[in-house]
Amino acid sequence: MTAESAALPCPAQRKRGVALEDAIREAAYAELADVGYTQFSVEGVAARARTGKASIYRRWPTKQLLVLDALCAALPSPQQCGIAPDNYKDMSTADALRQVARAITLTLSSPAGAAMRAVKFEAASDPELAREVDERFQAPRRAALLDLLRRGVERGEVRPEAVNPLVADVLPAVLMYRVILQRERITERDITEIIEQVLIPLVEVR
Repeated sequence: MTAESAALPCPAQRKRGVALEDAIREAAYAELADVGYTQFSVEGVAARARTGKASIYRRWPTKQLLVLDALCAALPSPQQCGIAPDNYKDMSTADALRQVARAITLTLSSPAGAAMRAVKFEAASDPELAREVDERFQAPRRAALLDLLRRGVERGEVRPEAVNPLVADVLPAVLMYRVILQRERITERDITEIIEQVLIPLVEVR
């Protein structure tokens, strides 16, 4: 080896396996945040991830699957959002709902929330995408809220009939409408009003 060749920098190794998949997800999330769902393209993702379209299509046959996987990786889980039994085991149902509302609001107001907004708007006219969004994102959070309400029944704070998916969807729906559609900034006072004027009257023992 000559002195000149020893001094040359080594070329960057091509990403493979899990590292490549992670890079593609990150690139897809960045593409979605920058251009929205409608203008989202696999070509754009490939350029950002420095890979070929074939590498992407082998792993994600459709744009929809790629977008949803990218969002799954970017959005916090129900546990990270505070919607998990261990997060509220020593709280009243009202206080637990406040904590959940704060966590949802924080997520919706983040860049991940902006990306979700783009997908939500598209899902309004795409039933298949809407179904996938519900299964991948809303269903796990709905299940966690149902667990919270069941715990409220055990504490004597929630009536048994209130433990149903319709009621569990109310808090996320109100917050999504305010933050994603109306683009409002949710304050602590807003959260208190939503919990005390909407959620508690809806679930409390009568």
